[in-house]
Amino acid sequence: MSASNPASNDKEYLRDYFSEKRLKLCRELSRKEALDAEIQTRLIISPEYRAADAVLVYMARPTEIATSMIIHAALANNKIVALPVCTENSGMIFRQIEDISELRPGRFGILEPDDSCPEYKADENTLCVCPALCCDMSGFRLGFGGGYYDRFLADFKGCKAALCYSDGVIPSIDTDEYDIGMDVIHTDSFTRYI
Repeated sequence: MSASNPASNDKEYLRDYFSEKRLKLCRELSRKEALDAEIQTRLIISPEYRAADAVLVYMARPTEIATSMIIHAALANNKIVALPVCTENSGMIFRQIEDISELRPGRFGILEPDDSCPEYKADENTLCVCPALCCDMSGFRLGFGGGYYDRFLADFKGCKAALCYSDGVIPSIDTDEYDIGMDVIHTDSFTRYI
């Protein structure tokens, strides 16, 4: 973990602090790619991944931890693979893909399944891979501010896994009643089960 922890556990402060760290890391592309590969590998070899029939996974933006290895592995392992689509009412659904070629730029310029892909309804054998700017030791994650994942996870019965850089795991994050804790955090140097 980082030797210099942020000065506050307030969400807005943390979002600014870790967004700035991400931008700096993105300027060291080979380092970011190596860290991202380690995080994805930790998830792919995890017991929760092996046990899952389906994997819900985001398509990463440049500042997010990459997920292409996870998507390709899950497809190769004959798992159901579904990616998020943001809906009009600030909600999120997941649509199943058979191949990466079924993705198109969506509302925020992020690749997402096109409308011909069927909606996937998650069950208890589903693994949901969540993006995180930072996480705390209790399993709470700080996302990018839209609240899409917390709304979706409120009724989710499967395993919740966050991807986070090891220096983004901090003692605590201010939380509210809508925040949903993770079951596991995969980082570049350790995995933490909650």
